Order: sequence, then structure tokens, then C-alpha cells
Amino acid sequence: MISLRGGGAEHLAFTLAEVIITLGVIGIVSALTIPNITTKFREKEVVSKLKKVYTTLSQALQQEIAEQGQTVDHWPLEYGDSKNGSAFLLEHYFKKHFTILNDCKKPNTCIGSKKYKYLNGIEHIAYNEQNSYRHIILLDGTQIVFHISPRFNQCNDIRNECANIFIDIDGYFKGPNQFGKDFFTFDIKKDRLVPRGESKSCKKTGFGDGCATWILEYENMDYLN
Repeated sequence: MISLRGGGAEHLAFTLAEVIITLGVIGIVSALTIPNITTKFREKEVVSKLKKVYTTLSQALQQEIAEQGQTVDHWPLEYGDSKNGSAFLLEHYFKKHFTILNDCKKPNTCIGSKKYKYLNGIEHIAYNEQNSYRHIILLDGTQIVFHISPRFNQCNDIRNECANIFIDIDGYFKGPNQFGKDFFTFDIKKDRLVPRGESKSCKKTGFGDGCATWILEYENMDYLN
């Protein structure tokens, strides 16, 4: 330690070695804490956006059921890429309830050829190759994918879903495009929208398509730890 005297007062200054050690400690602490802070911030963002879009979709569905005077199993929908497929579901029942940034009608503006992945790392599918899926991107960057279920004709039974909705929290081009991280699955039953699966099925070693249930139930993503 160097002692400096001047003007009747004693001033203390750190040696160069002490400064370097202090900076090193600060650097180590920062390296340990900043990634954790970033992860927590990202987690809160995912939880908040998923809850918001789920609420909007649920309210839109209930309004449409009331306006149509019939549950979804009686809507004129068809599985596959027919004119009454996912595009019809979006255009006639859901589109008016959203502020849309991109309606994804132009090729390759919303989706690419890289496959999505399950939470355990196994490859899923590339949605650009699937004509029976219809995409939109909301003003906040959330991407919603609509799909009529192959079980539509049996969805008067509450065990079967009439359609599926996939939510990519920040859109395809930002990645990681993985179930349970930024990609979540919901099912349209005949009279309500429900998250896919049970919270207990949301595990890092699993597919992750039930993680929306976990997030809505616990409001965290602790299953990733």
C-alpha cells in the first residue's frame, strides 16, 4: 500500500497488483452471475409471452364459439391442405383477433427448411414442407402455427382435439426452435383451448411438447435445470 500525504490529509492508493487482483475478482463474479441473470430474464420473457398469447387465443376461441352458436366440432373444417384446412381456420375464426406483423403468405418469409427439435434434441419436422400448417407472426414477434387435427371428425369426443396450435415465442429465425424452450403446443378441443400434455411429462429427456402445461401451472422453466 502506498501512503500519500498532502494538504494535511492522508490519501491511500492501491498498488497495481491490488488493482489487478480486484479487477480479476470482479471479472470472475461477473462471469458467474451475468449468464444466470440473462437466463432468468429470458425465462421471464418466455413465460410472460406464452401466458399472454394463450389468454388471447382462449378468449378468441370462446368468442367464436359464442358467435357461431356451435362448438368447434361443428365448424366446416377439414384435415389436410384442402380449402377448409388450417388457412380457413385462421382466416375465418382467429385472424381478426390479432394484430399481425406478417401473415406469412409470401414463401420463406416466416419459416425456413431447418427442422425443429424436441427438448431431448431429436429432430422433429421442417414446417416449410408442411402445406397443412398456416403461420402468422404477431406484432411482438410471436409466431403462431395453425393445424387441423387428423382426428377432427372424432373431436366431438373431448379426448380428441379438433386442431393444434403451435407457438414459437420469438419466431423461427431467432431459434432455438425447440419444444420446451421457445416452441409450445396447444390443442383446440371442441369447446376450449388446452396446453398439450401434463406438467409431469415435461422433462429434458423427453419430447417437451407438454411443457406449456408446466409453464402455465408453475410460471417458470425449472425443468431446464
